Amino acid sequence: MARAQAAQARVLADAADLGMRRVAELVSVSSREAELPVRALAAELGVAANMSDRTVQRRMNDAAVLAEAFPATFDAWDAGRIGAGHVAVIMEHGLPLVDAEARSEFEAAALARAEGTTPGRLGSALARLAESLQPRSLAERHREARASRGACVRDLGDGMAEFTSVQPAVLAHAMHDRITQQAKAIKNADPGDVRTVDQIRADLVADMLLTTTPTVETGAGLSDGFGGLGAIRGIVNVTVPALALAGVTDEPAGLAGRCPIDPATARQLAGHATGWERVLADPITGCVLAVDRYTPSADMKRFLRARDQHCRFPGCRQPAHRCDRDHTHDYALGGPTDACNLACLCKRHHTLKGETGWTVRQLGGGVLDGPHRVGTSTSTNPHPPSTSPPTPTHHPSRHGALRPSE
Repeated sequence: MARAQAAQARVLADAADLGMRRVAELVSVSSREAELPVRALAAELGVAANMSDRTVQRRMNDAAVLAEAFPATFDAWDAGRIGAGHVAVIMEHGLPLVDAEARSEFEAAALARAEGTTPGRLGSALARLAESLQPRSLAERHREARASRGACVRDLGDGMAEFTSVQPAVLAHAMHDRITQQAKAIKNADPGDVRTVDQIRADLVADMLLTTTPTVETGAGLSDGFGGLGAIRGIVNVTVPALALAGVTDEPAGLAGRCPIDPATARQLAGHATGWERVLADPITGCVLAVDRYTPSADMKRFLRARDQHCRFPGCRQPAHRCDRDHTHDYALGGPTDACNLACLCKRHHTLKGETGWTVRQLGGGVLDGPHRVGTSTSTNPHPPSTSPPTPTHHPSRHGALRPSE
């Protein structure tokens, strides 16, 4: 199927090339007359294929661009290694690269990824790849692009019209996510509502825009204040490829599964985040190797309260619900957020462990070796010992132990 589609595109590319050669043969013509050879070819092909000549001419132009700017992609399509969907995604993200060398580098990397995934998944990966090859930073281009934001209306007939708003990507996706959640909540609350979720979304947009009073924060936008970002509570995924961790590369922030976002927006979202997740990814394949969050889940907190019942420092009876959940092996140094690396410590003893020579080592099953200083040895058992943790993903033996700072 891919080879057949590519063969058809080759015919259209050849037709576009023939049309341009005929235009070049004209002596002196107006811009309207110069288009006639291409238009005539599009009409001839359209009649033969039972298609609109406008559609054929648009496809001729697309095929000509593909043949000129992405020849390797056209060859891969010819060979059946990729499909029409892959080609469209590669062109979408590669055309903004005006430098021929950068575009060639992009095409080679894009084809390597395209042959092993679907067009839908390919898009987000190519967005980051194209961004890394841009000569100007995303922050600089985003400042200029924000000037194009706006809203307009286009009449569709039958008493309908289309309302469109151009927004920064983070706000646009956040707006769509909010009305989707609200539409689903309305649908679930009233099983008798015959509207589709998409129809409810449209009704919600109208209700919000016609009944909401603008505020100072709304008018501030993104340059002078947080604007709409102040209403977004992000979960910040800190992706740490090995090369970036070593300081070799400097990758941009990204809107998960969508597109790269400018650093300023990412910093504002990070400042308001209620939780942080650490994602360790393979530097070559990009596959996620491990995911970890600093703040324990609600289930994990309940388990720790039941297991420890009070501060784990010897002799301390501070109730667990008043204690901190301490990472035995420091989270910043690679310690995971799971039951085999957490223990309840009150503020006093949490500070003592973090700021002095007192150390703790997890022995498994909630048993702690310590807290102790150099030359001392103390172990404490959890209570009750029969409680089982919520699906730990790491083992204590992998973490090692903290050693005295003295």
